[in-house]
Formats: sequence, C-alpha cells, structure tokens
Amino acid sequence: MINLLKRIFKRRGVDKTVYFCVVILTIYGIVMIGSASVGQSAKMGPMYASMNMIKQAIFVLGGFAAMIFLTRCFKKSWVNANSTWIFYAMGLVLMLACLFFEDGKGSHAWIRIGSFTIQPAEFMKVIMILFLSFHFGEIEEYCQIPRNITRQKKEELQKRKLWYCILRPILAIFIAFFVGVFLQKDMGSSLIMAFICMMLFFITPRPYYTKYKKLALILLVIGFILILLSATFILKPYQLGRIYTWLNPLGDIEGDGWQLTNALIAFATGGLFGKGFGSSTQKYGYIPESHNDFIVAIIYEELGLVGFMLFLIPYVIIIYKMFHYALRIKDTKSKLILYGVGLYFFTQLLVNVGGVSGFIPMTGVPLLLISSGGSSTLAAMMGLGIAQSIIAKYNRDLLKELME
Repeated sequence: MINLLKRIFKRRGVDKTVYFCVVILTIYGIVMIGSASVGQSAKMGPMYASMNMIKQAIFVLGGFAAMIFLTRCFKKSWVNANSTWIFYAMGLVLMLACLFFEDGKGSHAWIRIGSFTIQPAEFMKVIMILFLSFHFGEIEEYCQIPRNITRQKKEELQKRKLWYCILRPILAIFIAFFVGVFLQKDMGSSLIMAFICMMLFFITPRPYYTKYKKLALILLVIGFILILLSATFILKPYQLGRIYTWLNPLGDIEGDGWQLTNALIAFATGGLFGKGFGSSTQKYGYIPESHNDFIVAIIYEELGLVGFMLFLIPYVIIIYKMFHYALRIKDTKSKLILYGVGLYFFTQLLVNVGGVSGFIPMTGVPLLLISSGGSSTLAAMMGLGIAQSIIAKYNRDLLKELME
C-alpha cells in the first residue's frame, strides 16, 4: 500500500493531471492561433500566422518556467501583511501606467513595448487572489479581542478589527475596480476581478465574516436592481450596444452585431466534427478577432463539437482539481488561493465562451491558455504554479500521515 502511495504522490507531490491539462491546452492554443491567424495573412503579411504562433510559444515557454519556479519555490508565508500591499501597489501602478499608452478599442488596458503588449489587469486578478487570501483568510487571527478588558477598549478593538478585516480590503477592491472600469475603461476584466473578489469573500469559512456576508448579499441585490433601473444612464453607448447586440444579434448585422452574428454562423456550421482543420471561412475577415477573443468560434467551425470538447474537458479538470483540493485543505489562506485560481479559470471560460456563443453579453476577455495573449497566458500559469505548490505540500503531508 505504501509503495502504491509513493508512486501516486511521488516525492514532490504535484498533481500531474493539472500539468498534463496545461500542456494539452497550450499546444492546442498555439496550433489554433496559427489556423485562426491565416485569415488575416492577406492583410497583415504571409508570415502573420507563423509570427503569432512563435510569439505565443514564447509566452507559453515563459509561463512554464514561471509555473515550475513557483511550484517549487512558492511558500504561503510569502503572502503576508507587507507583501500583499506591495504586490497590490505594483499592480495598481501598472494599471495606471496604461493611461499613458495609446488606447485600443477605447480601452487603456495595455502597456505597449514595440510589438509586445502587457495587460496588467490579468496579473491583477492573481494579485487580488493572493491579497484577499491573506485579508479574508489569515489577518483575522491577529485581530482577536481578549475577554478580560474594559468595554471602551473592547469597542476600540472591534472597530480596529472591522477596519483591518472588512473595510480596508473592500476599499482596495473598489479602488482596483474603479481604475479598471472608469480610468482604463476595461469593463470585462474589471467585472471578472470583482466577481472573483466577491466570491472569495463569501467563500471564506471564518465565522467572523458571517454577519457581513448577509449584509453584503442584501447590498448586492439592491445594487443590482439599481443598476438595472439606471443602466441607460450609467453605461457608455458602446457598452449598451453590446447588450442590445446580445439581445438581438441580427438587429444590426453590418454594425455592432457583425462579429457575434458571424460567430453564431461558425457555431451553426461546425456540427459534430467541423469543416476540417484550417477550413474555416469565418476567419477570412468575418471575425476580425479570430485568434483572440473569438477563437472558440473558429475552433468549433473547423473541429466541431469534438474540437470544442478537446479544450473544455482539460479546462473542467483544472477547475475541478482546484476546488477538490480547496475543499480538503484546512488552512484558510491556502484554501482561498486554490478557490481563487479555480474561479479565475471558471469565470474566464464562462465569460469568453458565453459571450462568443451569445449566451451572455460579449465583454472581450481571452480564453486562458488558448487565445493569443502573453499576459493572460503568463498570469494563468503563474496562478497554477502557486496552486501546485500548495497542492504539493498537501500531498506530501498526507503521504507522511499515511506512512506513520
């Protein structure tokens, strides 16, 4: 039995299934980026597809290096009162730095260095996971209130605890969200980041947060109703256009509904096995972002439902593994990190595939490890490296317990 356990966990204890899924997704992404980019070769040059594949391969190799490094070297003690604020400040500064660079489609979400671009919001999602894993998972331990103290001192400590455990982290979330939505004008990434932060707050198992969760839920419902009633006054014309396009994609085929309509055509013609690899017609000018946000439509058109499942199944496995270990690990900080990484992958998958297929309004976010993009690829693999470090420690500790 012990020999079997050794073979399962090995010395390092990492979950090799996660690694295997990452390899499948990254290779699949590079190949499909090349296929999807062919449609723009006439406009961008004959080497456009090859250059996109090479660029993505470089990002993938860099991502693997970061993932392996973090898997072997990351320690949860790195996530502490000082480091979380340093990472948060760095992420915020990079997001603000985007304002000094040329916008893309109305959003100041990228730092442009030659032909390469950096999207700080992708890294900020991982930073916020680490930030909140400490502030919702560990800092409450340092704010325990002694019993044998005066009433005045107790009230003072309760206010201080409220500030450190609730108000300060929520203020940090709002600042990051404000910068993303109102300064960068990157609604998609900001909403995903806010959703992950909100879910981590509700997931934290510490009893102290229970009453605040109930209050937050009431405020969310009220806020949602107010947004629905005042959407036409709050949202920008292009944001309202995306909602109208989602509700009626055929209403403006030549305008806002162009990409979504052609994406739906790609889904409709894909069938079970698709038209064949490289045989997409929609990538030839009908879907301009064919190798980025809309790559799923090209995958479905060329490889059908089978091709769609080729990336969906590894995605589901990664998400399952993150939640599986999060449920079993007792340490709250480690638990929240794993939940956060799982939510990161789940939310990006839901928003991208949902937007491209018309299930939800399109917000323009990449499909992690599949869509063309260095920032999303690096951020996703860094998140998985941190998660693998936690998983490895859990498996090694479990093996020691079973061998005793």
